Amino acid sequence: MCKKLFSILLVLGFVFIIAGCTPKETAVQTTVPQEAVKEVAKEVPNVPNAILITTFESGKTEGWTPNGEGVSVAVVDKDAHTGKYSLYVTGRTAGWNGAQIQLKDILKPGKVYSISVWVKHNSDLPQHVGITMRRKYDSDSSTQYDWIKHDNEVPGGKWVELAGTYQIPAGVNILDLALYVEIPSNPNLDFYIDDVVIVEGKQGFRITPEIFDLFAKYFRTYLN
Repeated sequence: MCKKLFSILLVLGFVFIIAGCTPKETAVQTTVPQEAVKEVAKEVPNVPNAILITTFESGKTEGWTPNGEGVSVAVVDKDAHTGKYSLYVTGRTAGWNGAQIQLKDILKPGKVYSISVWVKHNSDLPQHVGITMRRKYDSDSSTQYDWIKHDNEVPGGKWVELAGTYQIPAGVNILDLALYVEIPSNPNLDFYIDDVVIVEGKQGFRITPEIFDLFAKYFRTYLN
């Protein structure tokens, strides 16, 4: 498996160097084994430290769950940013409703992370779409909501990347930490997400269709 992971990260590292590293993408969760990440990092310089990659090519939701009562999430093959599958979110009745993934035991205090998610909706009108971190540290008196990236003019019918950075203060105890995708402008609109990537550090990488096509067998093998 290390050879497969090596190949994935080697290519992503190449993209990182060539593209100047803008974090991007949406998908379903696969946590990269940290022992393997460290082993690869020793051998390949300038490779982004991938913490989580979700492409849904396993055919499973891989850690993503509904955010809100009545919301449903399902892996479907009727649309995708790369590969065959994406996560389809339905049953929303509030702007914050959507899909979420719990990161409490994945991200660490004192670290900064680059986050990339690809999103698509099919409304005739542009929509306000965002990725938000719901968090509660032991230093918080109540749950807080941190915008990572929100775009008020996301057009319908095309995949759009939302990307930004998120820093966790040093010395805190994480009680809750969940990344979620929402469409505040339209509480009833269904949408898709795909190719989610979280990287430690301020520079990230994206899974482009071209890179995915070249290394699809490694993604699928790793996720199965």
